[in-house]
Formats: sequence, C-alpha cells, structure tokens
Amino acid sequence: MHILKAVIMAGLLGTALPALAEEAPKVLRSDPNAVRCKKLAITGSLVRKERVCKTNAEWRASMEQQNRDADDLITRNRPGSAMGT
Repeated sequence: MHILKAVIMAGLLGTALPALAEEAPKVLRSDPNAVRCKKLAITGSLVRKERVCKTNAEWRASMEQQNRDADDLITRNRPGSAMGT
C-alpha cells in the first residue's frame, strides 16, 4: 500500500515539475503594462475602501485627466476671467 502511494506521488510530482519550472516573465514595477492595485477610500465612509487595479499607464492617464480637470475648474472660477463671468 505504501509503495502504491509512493508511485502515485512520484507520478504526480513528475507531471507538476515542468509547470513549476516555467515561471512567468518578471515585469518591472515601472513598466507601463505592469498592473498595480490601490485601496481607495469610499466617499461618505470612514472605514470602507475599494480595491482598484489598473496598469501604470492607466493610472498615469487618470492622474493627468484629474489634473486637467482641476486646472480647468480653477481657471473658470478665477475672478475677472472671461469664462468665470
């Protein structure tokens, strides 16, 4: 009985080794295609957070869009500007 278990385990290990030997290619953290996850606070909640995963390129594009929106808001609300009146 013990010999049968040993033979089965050896067979399973022999089939699993090639899968273990093939590692996924390492991706640099600075790579635009590398995925990063962040926990973002939920508006109106003191404790709840949401996990959001995006590529570095998507995070960068999102940040740039938010900066453009903030600059636009400041420009439109500046006293004496043609857009704000």
